[in-house]
Amino acid sequence: MARRIPLDAALTKFNAVQKRLEGVADLVGFEQAFGQCPTGLQAMFTVYQDSSRNFFTHLLPFIVDCASRLPAEELKVLVQGRTDRLFLSREMVLSLLAHMFLCTLTVVDDNMPHVGFDCLLFPRRPARQEVAKLRMFVHYFERCRQEMPKGELRIYRQAREGRQNWKDSTRPLLAMDCAPPMTGFEDPSGNGCLHADFANKFLGGGVLVGGCVQEEIRFSICPELCAAMVVCPYMLDNEAITIVGGEQFCSYKGYGRSLEFDANYRDPSPKDADGTVLVAITAMDALDFRHQDSSVSRQLQEPLLLRELEKAAAAFAPVDEAALAQWPVIATGNWGCGAFEGCLQLKALLQWIAASEGRRKLLYFPFDENIGPDLSRLSQDLCAAGITAGQLFAALTTPPLPRSPGEIFEHVRDNLAVRSPPDPRE
Repeated sequence: MARRIPLDAALTKFNAVQKRLEGVADLVGFEQAFGQCPTGLQAMFTVYQDSSRNFFTHLLPFIVDCASRLPAEELKVLVQGRTDRLFLSREMVLSLLAHMFLCTLTVVDDNMPHVGFDCLLFPRRPARQEVAKLRMFVHYFERCRQEMPKGELRIYRQAREGRQNWKDSTRPLLAMDCAPPMTGFEDPSGNGCLHADFANKFLGGGVLVGGCVQEEIRFSICPELCAAMVVCPYMLDNEAITIVGGEQFCSYKGYGRSLEFDANYRDPSPKDADGTVLVAITAMDALDFRHQDSSVSRQLQEPLLLRELEKAAAAFAPVDEAALAQWPVIATGNWGCGAFEGCLQLKALLQWIAASEGRRKLLYFPFDENIGPDLSRLSQDLCAAGITAGQLFAALTTPPLPRSPGEIFEHVRDNLAVRSPPDPRE
C-alpha cells in the first residue's frame, strides 16, 4: 500500500495560526502572529510597492480561507522506485500552497523536499532574488483570488525497471532541431513541447530555500508545480517526474541573483476539457561532477554513462500514448553542463538517444554554447543514414574513447562511417 501523508496535522497547526491572524492589519501584527520578523514580506512591499496594496485587507484573508478548505484526509505519496501517478484538483493545489505559505504544512522526512515558505518570509537578510520569488507566489494568490483555476495538476513518477541493453535498440534516431542562440524554453519555438526541467533530485530544488536558476524560476512563475513537492520523495537514479498542468502566472527578468518579478502573464497553452492547462515539464537530475574528476574519460565510464542515459530515458518516456500525441517534441538543452561540469557534447547525444527511444524528437536550446551548428549537421547526417539509437550508443562507446569534448562528434562519425560534409563556415 502506498505511503500517505495525513493532512489533519496541518489543519491542527493551521487552526492555531488562523486565530493569531484574526485582525492582523500590518507587518507588526504579522510578526506577532508568527513570532518572527517578516523581513522577506517587508522587503517585497519595498521593492514591489504594488504588492502591499490590499495584502492585509483582502489577500491574506483569502490565503487563510483557502487553507481552511484543505480536506482532513490522507494524501498519497508517489513512493520511490514505483511508476505511479496522482491527479490533484487545482482547488486542492491552491489549499496546499496556502498551507505552504502559512508554514502549517510540514513533512518531517529526510527523503522529502522542504515545503514551507519560512525562508522566503522570514530570512535574516532578504536577497533581492528571493524577494522576487516571494512576489511571484503572492501574484499567484492574487490571480486565484480574481478567478479560481479549473482542472487538475497531474503528477507522474516514472521509474525504469532494470537497465536496458542500449546497443540492441532498433529505434531510429529522430530529427533534432536546434533553437537560435540565447533563447530559452519560454521562446515561442518551445510552445507545445514537453519542457525538460534540469532538476535537483529533490523536486523544486531551492525554490523555497535559496535557489534561483532554471528549476527554481520555473517553479516560481508556475507556482502550482510546488504542490508536487509535497508528494514526491527525492528521485532515485532510474526515476524522473513529469508534471502536467503547471500554468505560468507571471513573467520574469534576469537570472540567478539578478532575478526580478516582471509582470502578469496569461498562459497561451491550450486547455483540456476540464480546464487543465496542457503544458508539461519533466524533472531530471544530472550527476554533479564538481570538486572531482570531470574529465570526458571519466564521464564515459559505463556506470556514469548509463546512469545519465537511464535518467534521460525515464524523463523522456511518454506517460501514455495521449501524452506522446500531445507532446511529440522535447525542449531541452545543456543538461548538467553548467555548474555541474557535465560534458556538453556527451549529454546532448545521450539525450538524443533517450528521446528517440521514447519516440520523441528533440528541440535543443544551446543558449550561450556554440554547439548548435555542429549538432544540427550531425542530426541531419545520422538521420539521413538511417542510424538507430542503438548504433549511436555503440559508436559512442567503442574504444578508443575520445579524450576531449571536441573529439566526441567526430568519434561517432568515424565509428558509424558517416562522414562530415565540408563546413560552409570554412
